[in-house]
Amino acid sequence: MFKTGQKWYREEEIAESYDESRFTGGGKVLDFREKKMLLSLVDPKDKKILDIATGTGRFAEFLSSKGGQVIGLDASREMLMQNEVESIQGDALNLPFKAKAFDITISMRFFHLLDQKKIKDFVLEVERVTKDKFVFESLHPLSLRILYQWALPQGSSLYSNSLLKKKFSNLAVIKEVNFYPKFIIPYGFYQSLPLDIGEKVNELDEKISENQKLLASTVYWELYFED
Repeated sequence: MFKTGQKWYREEEIAESYDESRFTGGGKVLDFREKKMLLSLVDPKDKKILDIATGTGRFAEFLSSKGGQVIGLDASREMLMQNEVESIQGDALNLPFKAKAFDITISMRFFHLLDQKKIKDFVLEVERVTKDKFVFESLHPLSLRILYQWALPQGSSLYSNSLLKKKFSNLAVIKEVNFYPKFIIPYGFYQSLPLDIGEKVNELDEKISENQKLLASTVYWELYFED
């Protein structure tokens, strides 16, 4: 169903230090850029939004501050204890909500934990509770991320754009698919840099990303659902 690395997110020590260990120093640049990208895909004002795998609530809090009515869901009780947005503990493949309860669903930094065999089930469950669209990101195999992928505890899967597009094209509930390759420099590198260097790396990264999309480590997706 999910990668065994999801157990890692249920460790209390990991949950308590999660944001501080990732979004200070150069991680602040990463945090800003991720939220900027999300806001370009989601107009949160007066929208009912579900944040699947909300974790510490980083994106849920951001969208709430922009006028969204956000509810978070996560399997990790430990992560939710760090979250200040209305959230519940639950299963992403069995969402405890009525049909079409939300205008938009997002799921950031989660898709890589999903087993390939469960992608279809997951998207169909998201569609069941979502009126308009689903926004998420995937991690791409042909990128610099392969330099440290082996050392990560989460058991991540890197899915190619062609594989995901094929899976989505076979789902009748999806009427439109858009994807946006970003981040030539993977997340992990930003998190290890001082703020000033992180800002310079980001400037270079954004310039390169515009012309070298095939090398992007992260791909943002929009799935629009049929009415």
